[in-house]
Amino acid sequence: MFLLKWLKQNLQQSWQNLTQDWQLLREAPLPARELNQTFLQASLPTFSFYLLLSLAAAIATFGLLTNSAATIIGAMIIAPLMNPIMTLAYALVVLTPRLLRRAIFTLITGVILVIVIAYSTTELLGLGLVGSEILARTQPNSLDLGVAVAAGTAAAFANTRRSIANALPGVAISVALVPPLSVVGIGLCLGELGTQFAASKGVESSIAAGSFLLFATNLAGIIFSGSLVFLFQGYGSLKKATIGLIVSLLSLSILLQPLGFSLRELYWKSVTFRTLFKLRQNRPNLFLGTSKLNSFNTWYGKDNIVYVELDMELPLDNIANIQKKIDILSQEISKELKQPVKVKINLDTFQQLESQLD
Repeated sequence: MFLLKWLKQNLQQSWQNLTQDWQLLREAPLPARELNQTFLQASLPTFSFYLLLSLAAAIATFGLLTNSAATIIGAMIIAPLMNPIMTLAYALVVLTPRLLRRAIFTLITGVILVIVIAYSTTELLGLGLVGSEILARTQPNSLDLGVAVAAGTAAAFANTRRSIANALPGVAISVALVPPLSVVGIGLCLGELGTQFAASKGVESSIAAGSFLLFATNLAGIIFSGSLVFLFQGYGSLKKATIGLIVSLLSLSILLQPLGFSLRELYWKSVTFRTLFKLRQNRPNLFLGTSKLNSFNTWYGKDNIVYVELDMELPLDNIANIQKKIDILSQEISKELKQPVKVKINLDTFQQLESQLD
C-alpha cells in the first residue's frame, strides 16, 4: 500500500511539473469584432488587390506555358485570392450581408480578371504549347477535394490565431487557385487546338472545363471546411450557418461525381503500372531485349472497356509474336482491374548494331 501511495504521489507531482506552463501555451481565438474588421479589410476590392492578382496571373501563365513548376509556385505565394474566399466562408457563418456581398463581388471580379489576363497573355505570346503543368490541372479527382478541405481548415484556423498567421503562404501553395484559372484562360485561347492536344494525352474534357472544375473543387472545399472551423470556434451560430453549409454540401455533392470518376481513372493507371512492373519481373519473355516503356495512359471508353495505351521502343528482333504478347498483357491487366481491358501499343522500332572485332 505504501509503495502504491508513493508511486501515485510521484506520478501526480511529475504530471504537475510537466503541465504547469501549458496554460500559457493555449491561445484563445481572436475576438469576433477583431476578426470582422480583419476580413472587412481583406475582402476590399482595392487597387492593390487587383494589381497583385494581375501579376500573379501573369506569372502563373508564363510558368504554365513554359512548364516551370517553380514559377507557378511563385504565383501561388503572391496571389491574394484566398482573402475573399476565407471572408466568404466566415460571412456564411456569421451571416453578415455587407461582408457577404463584398466577398462575392471581390471573388467574382478576381476570377474574371485572372482568366482575362491568362487569355490575353497567351494570345499575345502566340504560344500553342500544352505541357505537363497545364495537363496536370485538367483532371481533378477526389484527392484534390481532400487537399482543398485540409487547406481550408488550416487557413481558417490560422486566421483566428495571431501566432500562426505566417502559415497562410504555405496554405496558398498547398491549394491551387490562380493556376487553374490561368489554365482556363489558356484553354479558351487555344480553343479546339488545345482540346485535341489534351485528347491525344488521354484527357477527355476540354482544357478550360477540366481546369475550371479543379478551381470549383478547391473553392467549394475551402469554403465548406473553413466555415466549419469558424463555427466550431464560436463565431456565428449553427442557425445562421445552416443555409451556407447546405449550399456548400450541395456544391460538394455535385462535384463528387466527376471527381470520383477521375479518381477511378487514377486507380486504373496505378494498377496498370503495378501490373506492368510485376510482369517485367515475372514474365521477362514479354519484354525481351532492350525494349523500353516510354509512357502509358488509361481511359474508360463509351463501350465500357478500359483502354491502356503504351508507347514503347522495341528492337526489330523482338517484333515476333507481338500480337500474342499484347493479348497476354491485356488479360493480366484485366485480371487486376476486374474490368474488360484493351491494350494498344504504339511501337517505335529500332535495330542495334555492334562493331566487329578484327
